[in-house]
Amino acid sequence: FKDLDLAVDPIPAPGDQPAQPFVGVQGFYVSAQSKNALLANDFLVNYMSTPEAQTALFEAGGRPPALVEAADAASEDPLVAGFREVGASAVPMPSIPEMGSVWSFWGVTEASIISGKADDPVKAWNKMVSDIEGALG
Repeated sequence: FKDLDLAVDPIPAPGDQPAQPFVGVQGFYVSAQSKNALLANDFLVNYMSTPEAQTALFEAGGRPPALVEAADAASEDPLVAGFREVGASAVPMPSIPEMGSVWSFWGVTEASIISGKADDPVKAWNKMVSDIEGALG
């Protein structure tokens, strides 16, 4: 990706209120069936939550750290800094199966607006909203 000219910018507002993108997270869980739940919990709480571990995960996988101290260090990368800035106004993405309906309408509509294929972006956006509401019931 180093040869690509990329930037992360805020999502344009579809109306008179600022856009709020969804933010998702990944986490660790300790199985209720774990034979060493206490040790596993200790590892997660006392090691994985350290700036060093969060930075190592970022360096290994390129995912911005959730821990603020580690995210500050990773923000030297302009893409990470861009995601961090945009994510500051984000809202948690619902963890529900119905999000599949949201993305199917949203992706098509957003692509048609960005590509200029939507004759009337406001009308396309409003139709998307009503389609999503209809799909969710």
